Amino acid sequence: MSSEQDPSADSLALVARLRSRFRGALLGLAVGDALAAAVQFARPGSFAPVRDLLGGGPFDLPRGAWSDDTALTLALARSLLEQGRCDVDDQRERFRRWQRDGEGSATGECLGITGSVARALAAGAPDSTVADGADALARTAPLAMFRFGDEPRLLEDLRSMAGVTSHETTTVEVVENFGLTLGAALAGRHAPLEVHALRRVDQGNEAARVLALATQAVAETTSWKQAVLQVVNQGGDADVVAAVCGQLAGAVYGVEAIPLAWRAALMQREAMEEIADALLAEALIALAEASGEPSS
Repeated sequence: MSSEQDPSADSLALVARLRSRFRGALLGLAVGDALAAAVQFARPGSFAPVRDLLGGGPFDLPRGAWSDDTALTLALARSLLEQGRCDVDDQRERFRRWQRDGEGSATGECLGITGSVARALAAGAPDSTVADGADALARTAPLAMFRFGDEPRLLEDLRSMAGVTSHETTTVEVVENFGLTLGAALAGRHAPLEVHALRRVDQGNEAARVLALATQAVAETTSWKQAVLQVVNQGGDADVVAAVCGQLAGAVYGVEAIPLAWRAALMQREAMEEIADALLAEALIALAEASGEPSS
């Protein structure tokens, strides 16, 4: 019997595609973060173009290591899986343990934490006198996966998650836009890639600026590698832009599009693959329950 006549074969093929995109989003984020390590904070044009996964940079990271964007994302993902919901108090405590003890980091240290995040964790709420960074944007992927196919709950949870470290209305709107775009990409719908932030960029908001650069790179290129290297080689805050670009491009192209040697070198790769698979399982169970079908 051909796959066209066998619904079970079609279902298995669909799950395999989703698995590739889920893994692509999470590993793409981390590899993008790691690729940018060598040129983080560097002035554009002051360095030889990055073409490989190098490590080094201001934190002297080993090859395949990553900094705050991936660490916070993994903390969020583990919270979602262990709590079974978007529990902002649990997220905040996990972030604090990372800040204090390096829990969940690539090197056992808290690296790259921004002033806005540090103040929000210390006070238990964002400091309204400090401009938001793009940290909430960078950790969108786990929620887009956890709430896959459920846009109302996704938007609700994205607002809660962003509020842990962000206070600006524009930041929340940008995170919502990216969450919907990422969800569509995970489902195989990624045209057009240009989201609301590209059409109306608030230059005074960091998340809007980062999302515009990341989505533009994906829209202008034809592979995961091209898109991420384009933003990495702009230097500056390349880590957060590459993390955002890497998760979107990973959802679009799938994990196989990320160079194998880079995936192999990625620290905690197997744990990330397990997390992505667990998020997919949770999403499939929720979709089955919503449709009234058995989840097993």
